[in-house]
Amino acid sequence: MKVSLMGGFGLHDEIFSKADSINRTKVRELYFEEFNTDFNKIYDNIIKVKKYDLVEEGDFYLNRIWFYFNMMEIDKAIEDAKYLKDSASYSHFSERGDYYNDWALYSLFHLYVINKQYEDALDAIDIMLKKKKKKNPNVYFAGGGSFLSYSDKIMLFENFNKKDKIIPFLKENCLEHFKWYFENAKSKNYYIETAKENSFYFIKQLVTYMKEYNHKELFKYEKIYKQLRYQMNENHETINPKISDSKLKSIVSEIK
Repeated sequence: MKVSLMGGFGLHDEIFSKADSINRTKVRELYFEEFNTDFNKIYDNIIKVKKYDLVEEGDFYLNRIWFYFNMMEIDKAIEDAKYLKDSASYSHFSERGDYYNDWALYSLFHLYVINKQYEDALDAIDIMLKKKKKKNPNVYFAGGGSFLSYSDKIMLFENFNKKDKIIPFLKENCLEHFKWYFENAKSKNYYIETAKENSFYFIKQLVTYMKEYNHKELFKYEKIYKQLRYQMNENHETINPKISDSKLKSIVSEIK
């Protein structure tokens, strides 16, 4: 059977570009029936009778999501992704339940973007970000972890022409990251220091977007950025290491 050859969604920027240029016909009509027959056989002989020791239900639905995506059957892919998120039995590997739920949210986000369903895509990424923050705040505030991130949410805003959402979102994240850093600053471990630098990244992004949109607060945020900025080398800048946390907190208090 060929169903294991489906693969994933590809790169994020490809997904966003496809949202405007995608051909809604079955671009791979030649292969649809052949693959679909294989999936139906697996469903009837394994999934329907719950022989999850042979094929996990989560694996089946995840691969069929990719199949439908490749065949441009987006509504069917969304239906499977919803089932994977809410109802799929995660079989004998109980620890994989979270894994499949992450894949379901990741899939829904991309599928909704392609289907031009902004509110649904926004809901999917918000659930994922809240989940990541609750599960492992160290990794979240350090900007790590797999699946979706805040940069994907910015791409979502840009793709759906919601530019008015970007600057408030960046401010909110900047303040949230700095707040978490100050609350945990005494630890001074890798995650704490990385969260501090990640906070600075949001300020740089704010300045970049304010310049692009000719935003009324550009002068204020350029001043904040310059107060914090320290050029490490030709390719890297960071928060000036000579700035104390008390001074840093004073500067950050200007972000509103």
